[in-house]
Amino acid sequence: MSCQPIVFSRRWCLHAAAILAITVASGQPGHAREPQTPAPDPLQAACTTLQATPMLQVSLLFGLNRPDGGHVSRHDWSRFVRDVVTPRFPAGFSVLRMTGQWRDEHSGRIIREPSRIVWVATPLDPDLRLRLEAIRQAYRQRFGQDSVGLVITPGCAAF
Repeated sequence: MSCQPIVFSRRWCLHAAAILAITVASGQPGHAREPQTPAPDPLQAACTTLQATPMLQVSLLFGLNRPDGGHVSRHDWSRFVRDVVTPRFPAGFSVLRMTGQWRDEHSGRIIREPSRIVWVATPLDPDLRLRLEAIRQAYRQRFGQDSVGLVITPGCAAF
């Protein structure tokens, strides 16, 4: 058995290219298929199984050291939570005491500081971004901070 290369005529190649171009341009496969059902959302399936509701888990990360060398006092923190956070999440949230660590981008030093995490389980409401940004902006302005961290994770919640 010999292996001969298959040679297609120029005319055959042009016809094949035209058919391929028409098929791609029309967005239709070369043969009919059953419409595909979208894959089920695994988060929705998990929430349904657990009799829970899809929610976002929001963590706001606040450092308590001030750039001027001072610290955000317990009293100042409590007032901030009462005046700024609570009105934006009146249904509830949790505050966790932590120690944070980050690298100063100018000096390269590792900085450790007392921190707070405000954790909220909330639906994706149309005004969520504005509420979160208002909290972050208020903290940065009130306590002279460069940033307030924000981490958002999809999840399920039942209360």
